[in-house]
Amino acid sequence: MLAKSLKEAHEEIQQKIFKMLPEKWDRLYLYASVIDHSDNLQTGEMFFFYYPRGVLKKKAINVYEVPNKFNIDESQYFSLADELYESIKRLRNECSSNHERLWSNMTVLIEKLKYKVEYGYEDLNSSEFDVDERRIIWRYRYLEMPYGSLNRKEREVINRYEKNEVKEKIKIFELPLYTRKVNKELKKMQRLEESFDFVTEEKIEEMEFIKNYVPKSQILLCKELMNKEKLQA
Repeated sequence: MLAKSLKEAHEEIQQKIFKMLPEKWDRLYLYASVIDHSDNLQTGEMFFFYYPRGVLKKKAINVYEVPNKFNIDESQYFSLADELYESIKRLRNECSSNHERLWSNMTVLIEKLKYKVEYGYEDLNSSEFDVDERRIIWRYRYLEMPYGSLNRKEREVINRYEKNEVKEKIKIFELPLYTRKVNKELKKMQRLEESFDFVTEEKIEEMEFIKNYVPKSQILLCKELMNKEKLQA
């Protein structure tokens, strides 16, 4: 059974991911690494891609392109990315506190209302692939990039990876997508809106707080789920 502190750490990560996505999406893939060095120094990186929802097949969107795409203040948006990465590092500390093997990298996959995490334990300090090459390999594996779309350098990296691939030990687990609290807050906001004629200034402030607190992508998702529940009732 997953420890409560670990479950809460994963829910915090989900919340912060959702907060960074301003449109409807179907699936998402995130990579993060945390590398320990001497003198308690840590380095690492984080990047992720999502697929917008739509009838036509969409290309994966690099989340760091969101500010330009949606005219969002870059400094504020990148501060959200920093907060997310700090939450990932806190998750790693929680894993250590719960006597779990310390991972060096993790991949988060969110698809079909499921949240899955793959932990990797490779020693990234001594990896035969550098940072840029690991990104190429990750995108090829998780974003299903056609081999024919790769340039010569990328093909060389993938060929070397597949030729010398050693099955890396990974740990995989799944959790339900974190929607319960968002659903609750959304219903609360709807009740306030229904009685708007009698709403005080405090209630109006509360509505604004909920609207700002709940990520737009999750409001859209929860509304769809609630509508399905009504149809099934």
